[in-house]
Amino acid sequence: MDQKRQLIQDIERYRNLLNEKSKTTSLISKEMLEYSHKLDQLLNEYDYLVSRNKWHKEKTNI
Repeated sequence: MDQKRQLIQDIERYRNLLNEKSKTTSLISKEMLEYSHKLDQLLNEYDYLVSRNKWHKEKTNI
């Protein structure tokens, strides 16, 4: 599985986890903050990967 696809799966997993946990757990609990932080990291990594690939494609199409 490629990195982009794996990141998408991980992002979806953490989004679902946060959604489910938020029903019974305080949003400012340590657990929720850790999950939220992890989701932010994954989203940033995905954004970087997509931006890098887009930049590379633009440079090679000149």
